[in-house]
Amino acid sequence: MEIEMLFSTFMLEISKARTEKEVYTALLKTIKNVIKYNRAFVIKDSNVILSDPLEARIDLSSYADYLEWLKERLLPAFVPEDENKVIGFIPLVKQDKLLGIAVVETNQEPTFEVSNTLQTFAFLTGITVENLVLLEQVQDSEKYIKEILNSLSDGVFVVDKGVIEFKNKKALELLEKYNGLDEIIIEIAQIGEKTGILTKEIGNEYFAIIKNTIDYLGSEKQIINVSNVTSQMELEKLKQLDRMKTEFVANVSHELRTPLAAIKAYTETLLNMEVDPESNKEFLGTIMEQSEKLEMLLNDLLDFTLVESGTMELEFSEFEICKLVDSVVKKLIKLSEKLGVKVLVNCDSFEVKADKKRIFQVIYNLLDNAIKFSDKQKDERIAKIAVKKSEDDLVIIVEDNGIGISPEDKEKIFEKFYRGDRSLTYEASGTGLGLTIAREIIRLHGGTIEVESQKGEGSKFIVRIPQRA
Repeated sequence: MEIEMLFSTFMLEISKARTEKEVYTALLKTIKNVIKYNRAFVIKDSNVILSDPLEARIDLSSYADYLEWLKERLLPAFVPEDENKVIGFIPLVKQDKLLGIAVVETNQEPTFEVSNTLQTFAFLTGITVENLVLLEQVQDSEKYIKEILNSLSDGVFVVDKGVIEFKNKKALELLEKYNGLDEIIIEIAQIGEKTGILTKEIGNEYFAIIKNTIDYLGSEKQIINVSNVTSQMELEKLKQLDRMKTEFVANVSHELRTPLAAIKAYTETLLNMEVDPESNKEFLGTIMEQSEKLEMLLNDLLDFTLVESGTMELEFSEFEICKLVDSVVKKLIKLSEKLGVKVLVNCDSFEVKADKKRIFQVIYNLLDNAIKFSDKQKDERIAKIAVKKSEDDLVIIVEDNGIGISPEDKEKIFEKFYRGDRSLTYEASGTGLGLTIAREIIRLHGGTIEVESQKGEGSKFIVRIPQRA
């Protein structure tokens, strides 16, 4: 067979080989076409890994020293055994590294040109075998890494150019369970920041999503780690709720103690001392005022139990809204004067159909907060209330230029027991239930409440309640 044809055939066969044995089989087949051996085999690490014919063996014990020399020489060598038998040793080499040796038994020593040809085939064999070994190592490493990734309890996504190109086992489970998660992952991957962490609520559960960007072979890839932190979030919420309950009990105790102490003191004075009619009236007025505070506190607690149990009910009636607003302002006039807050009213007079007592409660709570959380550092302190009709909605706007609400607190002010920044609100009385109850009242009316605020500049609460026919 022509040498060019041998090379072409050999290259074709080793290119299709998937195992070392297939490569060595192609080599022995090619060697046989070159020198017509009687028997041959391939040894690697002193083990025979392929023979032709299958039972072919040559006693190499007498060649031990020769083989050691061959490892240093790394070139084909042929040793005559007798006049009709020659043992050939063809080292399989890559970059001065001996990978194995092809041993053949032939009838005569080949020429120098044939020996060089065999060396070339051996060299190509060495390259192919080494590449197969490296490929197997890469595949094993890939399998190992995948097994590690698939054992993780977190979902791992790899995104390249807006396409998810890898998902571990947990990621596949998450995609199957939560519709739209793939869109969220791609959206996060395309955000400008290369790294980041955020918490996102998906399907009533909370997930911590961590993004890292890597450069892989000149291409930016985003590694997105998705971890279910619902249990941690719930635990933290429980801890926070426990802290808030403790503060709530302390607040209620304080709120109860203050009016009770005043009532007790003035009552003891009236019982044990002779007082003039004017002082008597003043003392009774104070007792009445403190009793009303107690009543409001207890009403808040009772309303809160109704909110928690979902049993609060409304009693609808028709009433003139501005008269209701005036009664709220009159109720808070002493507090506004005490704190130096000017109350401004802008009310469009019209009839509304709602629960009068509960709407009074909402307006009172919002205006009370606007007055209590005024900014003592400002020369002019203002609390505004505006009431108007917008299409079929009753719109109530309570605005102030007080201490304002931070972005963090703005998300939490409607939560039960929450009282915001204690360093700013410690002087303001209250249980932290007012806005919780107000929101529930508004919800039962089918309405909404929104808040706009900036810390240090003031707050605006906007209530919309649809009107019934």
